[in-house]
Amino acid sequence: MSASSSSMRNQLIKIFLAIVATAVVAYFVRFLLLQFLPKYSVYVQDAINAVLVGLVGYVVVSIVLYVFRQAVTPKMTKAAAHVLELAMEVLLYTLLVMAVLSALGVNLTGAAIGGAVVGIAVGLAAQTILNNLLSGFLVSLSKTLAPDDPVIVQSWIWSPPVIGKVQRVSTLFTDVLTVTGNVVRLPNSAFLGNATFTKLEGTNSLSYTYQVTVQADVPAKQVLEKVSKSLEDSFKGQKLPAPEIYFSSKAGTTNVFTVVIHMDVIERLNQLVDLVNRSFDSAYWDTKSQPK
Repeated sequence: MSASSSSMRNQLIKIFLAIVATAVVAYFVRFLLLQFLPKYSVYVQDAINAVLVGLVGYVVVSIVLYVFRQAVTPKMTKAAAHVLELAMEVLLYTLLVMAVLSALGVNLTGAAIGGAVVGIAVGLAAQTILNNLLSGFLVSLSKTLAPDDPVIVQSWIWSPPVIGKVQRVSTLFTDVLTVTGNVVRLPNSAFLGNATFTKLEGTNSLSYTYQVTVQADVPAKQVLEKVSKSLEDSFKGQKLPAPEIYFSSKAGTTNVFTVVIHMDVIERLNQLVDLVNRSFDSAYWDTKSQPK
């Protein structure tokens, strides 16, 4: 038997004995009150009932949470299990408090109206936190992001896009180690409809699509040929496959080229982008300096 199972069993035994003891004491107290102070017996009986309901309810909640931790959480990610367990605890203990109040004779209908008003105020104040909790749960459960994933995260909330490797997906935030060496903490609430994810995963390597604009006063074909030859040699020296280069479009006075960079680790991205930029710059000026 595991230590957690033994501890749970001992705790339940103690609570069961406490319930039995409370019931016995309640019986004698009620008997004495009926004999000597009958007008107070109703109030004491309500208090005793509330204690019994609270103890029994606590046992039930503990059992449900124990079963959940043993049967459900091992199949989920740590962050998702934490959020779901927190939600279950809030729900179960809220029901327990309502049961105790009912045992005390409290009118829950009136309390519900007042609680609704307070709930709206609290809900508005806690909206951001709840959004983060829900987003963290969904991101973890769907495995949209996981530690060590190389990703690009784009959103209108921040600019430029965050490029790097996911370090941790927690309840409220996701930490990304960027290619510049900084750790960016992104709020999970931004992930619900406010951000797009691009995993840098190719067939056998990481793949990053990059666009370069060049002045259109030189032939795009010549620039493309020079860049292709230059990058083939440069990437070969890096023991990497040559990037795929396309002439995408002409936008006004500029030519737009698309470069698909393949790499083994994301930490090399800045170095490879620098090679691409240098190659295009060199190809442009070489082409421009040629006699027409």
